[in-house]
Parts: sequence; C-alpha cells; structure tokens
Amino acid sequence: MGATNREVKQSKDLVQTLLQVQDLSYNDWLHEKHQEYIQENQNVVMESLMQYKEWKDEKGFKNSY
Repeated sequence: MGATNREVKQSKDLVQTLLQVQDLSYNDWLHEKHQEYIQENQNVVMESLMQYKEWKDEKGFKNSY
C-alpha cells in the first residue's frame, strides 16, 4: 500500500522546513531529484525507443519529418 495523503504532506512539510533552515529552495531541490531519477532510468527510455524503432522498421514506416 502506498503512502497516505497525510503521510505525504507530513514528509513534504518536514523536507520544506529542513531546506528552509539551510536556505535552499524546495522547488530547486525537487527539480534536482526529478533530474536524478530521469538520469537513473534513462536506460528505460532508450530501450523503449529502440523497440519502437525496431517495430517501425518491421512495419515499413518512414519518418514523417
């Protein structure tokens, strides 16, 4: 079972407070976390694109651009 809305809010409030004490922006921190996650999972995107390319090649589709 996932976190409840209350648990998520409590965690967010705590992180925001901790970051404020350190003079850091919550939005900047969150953006950095998003970028880290994207980089850590870039292989998923690349694998999907390669599968799409293979599928497209099998079907004989041409680039539309």
